[in-house]
Amino acid sequence: MRGSCWVNACLQAVFSIPGVRARYGANTFEPGNAIDECLCLIWNTRAAEGLGRFFEHVRTEAMPAGTNIGDAHELFLFLCDKLPFLDKLCRFEIVDVITCKACGDVQRKTDSVIEQPVTTDGSDSTLAECMMSAVAAHEIDGWACEKCKSSDGCLKQLQYRSFPTALVVYKLAQDGGGVKYSNNIVVNGHKYGLVSVSCYNGAHWWGLGRELGDNEPWLEFDDERVSERPLSPPISKNMRMLIYYRLEN
Repeated sequence: MRGSCWVNACLQAVFSIPGVRARYGANTFEPGNAIDECLCLIWNTRAAEGLGRFFEHVRTEAMPAGTNIGDAHELFLFLCDKLPFLDKLCRFEIVDVITCKACGDVQRKTDSVIEQPVTTDGSDSTLAECMMSAVAAHEIDGWACEKCKSSDGCLKQLQYRSFPTALVVYKLAQDGGGVKYSNNIVVNGHKYGLVSVSCYNGAHWWGLGRELGDNEPWLEFDDERVSERPLSPPISKNMRMLIYYRLEN
């Protein structure tokens, strides 16, 4: 079906999340939530049923499912908005700490988000380097302090206030560098295992997924083609979205 590769990549990402697999494996869905019901049906019939209805429920002008190319990442965000249980798995709190360079006054602004954007410096970087850069303090020139009225600027730093069950990492595509990611990461002492990789080359989406476990193989999903990959995840400039799952309660 035309315009379905990005939908397939998104669905494979969603179905790689252990909490999602457990939910639909128990044939659980929210009554009256058509998208939740479709996903449960797709999972339990191995996509023999439910896909057509799912396309109808998610198709918008911005996401032309089944008619043209779209964005798997945007669809994932859309599903988080429509599926409270998925939003709960991915959502976490961050705090922007803003320090006035003139008087040292500190302001804290809390927000609730469902992903961590990362960038590179244009060259290949490790995921740890990208995430450290995302939370590093940076200067904002011309910022005006409400307390001392100075416009000398501030230092702004992102801090985590909570940690999600499913950590979604989204790579901004504009910088051109690749990200060296690994099967397991530790974020502020919390251990996560990688379960999904979504890729895009400018014209086509595909994905990789696995069950949690050091010896579990990676499967690559490229439209109707499924193939086994090495245990180590590929390093690619085409990576757009990673999903890590917490390994402890």
